[in-house]
Amino acid sequence: MLPLIQKEMLRHKWATEQEILDYYALSQITPGIIAVNVSTFVGYKIKRWRGAICAMLGIVAPSLIIITAMVYILNNVWDHPLVKGAFESVQLMVPALILPIIVRMVRQRATNIWGIFLMLLAFVLVCFNLSPILILAICGLTSGLCFLIKGGR
Repeated sequence: MLPLIQKEMLRHKWATEQEILDYYALSQITPGIIAVNVSTFVGYKIKRWRGAICAMLGIVAPSLIIITAMVYILNNVWDHPLVKGAFESVQLMVPALILPIIVRMVRQRATNIWGIFLMLLAFVLVCFNLSPILILAICGLTSGLCFLIKGGR
């Protein structure tokens, strides 16, 4: 949903690319689903609390309705090989949908060797299945050390 949300936010001029990246970053450190958080932030920016509530409901309601219907239907066909194959295919598509966002964030945020180092460190730690909280703590401490090494600049 993130590429679709980004496209619509830019098309309607609800947010700039920089604001969208900031919303993504904030949404990753706040509890909840990133797409819901991003939409809520944009809704709040445009129409304050009413906009935030409407944006959140606009993102959540269709998914809730579709998932409820799918559960009702899939309970009867879950063990069928075609259904299992379809879900395995969907799992393979998720990284491909997220990749353009990652590339854009790297291009815009990795402006120095320390930023690139921190991104690579976080990637390596994710590969070892560490807790996201532990990864944030390690990267935060490493970022602080980098700041001190650079002399506080």
